[in-house]
Amino acid sequence: MKNLIDKITEEYKKDLLVRMSHHSTAIEGNTLTQAETISILIHNYIPKSMTEREYYEVKNYKKAFNFLLDADKELTSDIIRKYNKYIMENLREDNGQFKKIQNIILGSSFETTKPYLVPTVIEEWCQNLKYRLNNAKTTEEKIEAILEQHIRFEKIHPFGDGNGRTGRILIIHSCLKEGIAPIIIPKEEKGRYINTLANEDIREFKEWGIELQQKEKKRIEIIFNNTEFNLKKSKEKGIER
Repeated sequence: MKNLIDKITEEYKKDLLVRMSHHSTAIEGNTLTQAETISILIHNYIPKSMTEREYYEVKNYKKAFNFLLDADKELTSDIIRKYNKYIMENLREDNGQFKKIQNIILGSSFETTKPYLVPTVIEEWCQNLKYRLNNAKTTEEKIEAILEQHIRFEKIHPFGDGNGRTGRILIIHSCLKEGIAPIIIPKEEKGRYINTLANEDIREFKEWGIELQQKEKKRIEIIFNNTEFNLKKSKEKGIER
């Protein structure tokens, strides 16, 4: 019997690329629809007049996603910086570079990590995630580790911009590399997501993550079964001829 990763087809990869791009950029304020995102990422077609920023916010995901598929399992400082580099390409000159000046999270009551501490703190973040994933005994424990580390990453806020988008790609990276259906934060639940981060409510985040992961697992199964069915039908037609 095929495991989950073996059921990830090329069709699902396209589906994941579009949805992770659309929902993550929409959380940050991008107004492009999912259909417009499909046009840009899958068909290389610009469907309407749009700002250069909104176009690149979506377009950049293609290179980031291709990098994700080939990236090593264990997250490193270099991999994290590359994700930010690809996501913020044509949007910021310092893309892929850790912040040089202090930044803030609007509405937060805490101070993000000071710039000079970021390289060390990110290295510790990577090692902590690695340790927790290596010692997790269940999928639920892995999801808890991934999402708790996401909260910590956003508190570090290591880049000048694109921290949310980079952090959400890291969730998907860790899920796929651990054989877990990816967790995509839906744009419709932006308020819930922001509130969970602000309150550092890992219990709520874990339960929500498990729910989202289970939905995604079913989606992978459906796309896989449809692909297998269509392949079988094509073979049968070939025999009939």
